[in-house]
Amino acid sequence: MKAGLLSLGVLLAAASAPAHRLDEYLQAIRIGVTTNRVEVAVELTPGVAVAERVMAVIDKDGDGRVEETERTSYARRFFNDLKVQLDGTAVTLTPGSAVFPATEELRTGLGVIRLRAATPIGALAAGNHILTLTNHHLPAISVFLVNALRPADRSVEIQRQTRNQVQTEYRLEFSVRPSAR
Repeated sequence: MKAGLLSLGVLLAAASAPAHRLDEYLQAIRIGVTTNRVEVAVELTPGVAVAERVMAVIDKDGDGRVEETERTSYARRFFNDLKVQLDGTAVTLTPGSAVFPATEELRTGLGVIRLRAATPIGALAAGNHILTLTNHHLPAISVFLVNALRPADRSVEIQRQTRNQVQTEYRLEFSVRPSAR
């Protein structure tokens, strides 16, 4: 009986241990919307089987180090590969922070690249709005996740989120309440 419970405990612990993708580039995007700004936070995790392919895109000179210019260039490339529209009008994201782990962490599939971008959008009128995002960044080796953050701005309310099956296409429907005067 004790051995059976111990075996069950070991199996449950193993099943709940975090799984890491070995052969895919995980791209997790979170979108924040306010009445005058769109913010995008990204976490990129290359699995060990695709890490060298990702490193080749980032480390342009192939010296095994990721210099500041390469981090900046990669962040710019990533955000250029995203197509964002608000109410049918293209939105250009301005890259902000780009935090890269040690090169060895990326190569072993343990490192996470964290990118942020934002853009001011002017004051949104009260009513319904639609933000769309299409991700074209390294699709042959990637898996995608995208989700809206809960708005800190109480006048913004998320109505609906829809995605295609692989989450490269995302649609966020939200509303802006009229301001109280």
